[in-house]
Amino acid sequence: MNYTFNSVFSSATFPEYTYVNRKSSQGFTYEERLQIALQQAGYLIIIDGPSKIGKTVLCEAVIGKDKLVSMTGNDFKGENDFWSVVAKKADIPLRGEVENASTVSGQGEQVRTKYISQYSTNKERVLKYFLDHKKVLLLDDFHYADEKMQLDAACQLKEAIRSNLKAVIVSLPGRVDETVKNNPDLQGRIMNITLKPWKDEELAKIPEMGFRKLKVTASKTLIDRLVMECINSPQTIQSICENIGHYISDDMVLRDEDITRSCYLRADYLTYQELYSKLLSGPSSRGQKRAVYYLKNGMTVDRYGLLLETLAKNPPLKSITTAEIYERAKEILDTEKTMTKLTAQNIAGTIKLMFSILEESKYEADKVFDWKDKTLTFRDPLFLFYLRWRRDE
Repeated sequence: MNYTFNSVFSSATFPEYTYVNRKSSQGFTYEERLQIALQQAGYLIIIDGPSKIGKTVLCEAVIGKDKLVSMTGNDFKGENDFWSVVAKKADIPLRGEVENASTVSGQGEQVRTKYISQYSTNKERVLKYFLDHKKVLLLDDFHYADEKMQLDAACQLKEAIRSNLKAVIVSLPGRVDETVKNNPDLQGRIMNITLKPWKDEELAKIPEMGFRKLKVTASKTLIDRLVMECINSPQTIQSICENIGHYISDDMVLRDEDITRSCYLRADYLTYQELYSKLLSGPSSRGQKRAVYYLKNGMTVDRYGLLLETLAKNPPLKSITTAEIYERAKEILDTEKTMTKLTAQNIAGTIKLMFSILEESKYEADKVFDWKDKTLTFRDPLFLFYLRWRRDE
């Protein structure tokens, strides 16, 4: 079989050739943990972990895509009935007709009567469909549904799992408690699987397995660089490796510039430009002149540009303190040209103002980092990747 980079590395579909089984706890893999949970009747399964860590891919690997009915919180927006929404997603007719027949005996004759009755899909019909077809309900990003629907869903799921429905909720860290609190009766009926961040050696298996299939020669140094650039995201390392196919030479030897070009290409397709521009501009200065900072690379920036350039430095850190940002900023500053004094307090103030821009956004996807206890933590590591590889026009 002739393998291609697009078939071996899969950033947006199930990675058939580069799927990695990771160890969980007590010697079990995450796949074994999920299989065990699915065998337990009457439990709701919650899989939580950071964004883009492979939660949905785990479900596809264990359950099978054909057995999953996958939904997101957005599917429930503006809807009132939980089961009708599930029915629509599973392609179960909301209304239908059924033919019935009855036989009446009298005066030595039997009269057979046929009649048509109409029905509307309800909870019982949906559950029967799931059980008959061995389907599993997967709820992803359920916190996007409104609070009323979440409350109703918690009640509905509690009864449904008692009727042997298999249901899995995929959640971000911290969202698990919300599901439990919405219905205290669910406590004790939940099996929780928390996916830990990927280890470097686990991420390295993705290019190692893929390059072996493609007969690509890659040094350990370059594999290590791929691991660093993906910022703990298996999806991102899949994408970088996939793009390498556009640049690698005919000798199929991986070179450093192939990775660089691939990272630029990946960033070009990301949709963070508008958010980045908002953060770079910062809040209105109300006519006040902003301080100017000169960088060693020749750039001239204000406090917001300085912070974003600092976060983009090597190595990429998903969580970084004010003190660490301050030390990094001093490394890129041209102190001979820059007259504005830089302090850790200045940096903390800038982060706070940037964070307020994220908090004011009506889009959940814009909330790319958190700011707490003098520590900036990226909720979306792909935004950090964008900071590092965006092209300034």
